[in-house]
Amino acid sequence: MDRAIVLAEGSTVNITVRTDHQAILCRDGQPPLTLEDGDQVYVRAGHHTVKFLRIQDPGYFYRNLTPYMYNNPSIGNAK
Repeated sequence: MDRAIVLAEGSTVNITVRTDHQAILCRDGQPPLTLEDGDQVYVRAGHHTVKFLRIQDPGYFYRNLTPYMYNNPSIGNAK
C-alpha cells in the first residue's frame, strides 16, 4: 500500500490471513511476528494522540523505508 488510510473515530480493522506461505506482521518499534493461514489481526486506534512534523517532501518516508523492508532479516531478502 502506498498511502495512509483514514478511518472514522472508533473504527477497527480486522484482517484474516489467507496464505500458503509465511506472513510477517511488522509493528512500529516491536519485533516482527510470524503469522499463519487463518490467524486474525485486530487493529484499533490507541488512547494516546500524536502530532507529526514533516520536514521533508511527502514521499521521503516511503523512499527511505522501502530499502529497509527489502532487507528485513526476519523475512530474508524479498527482492
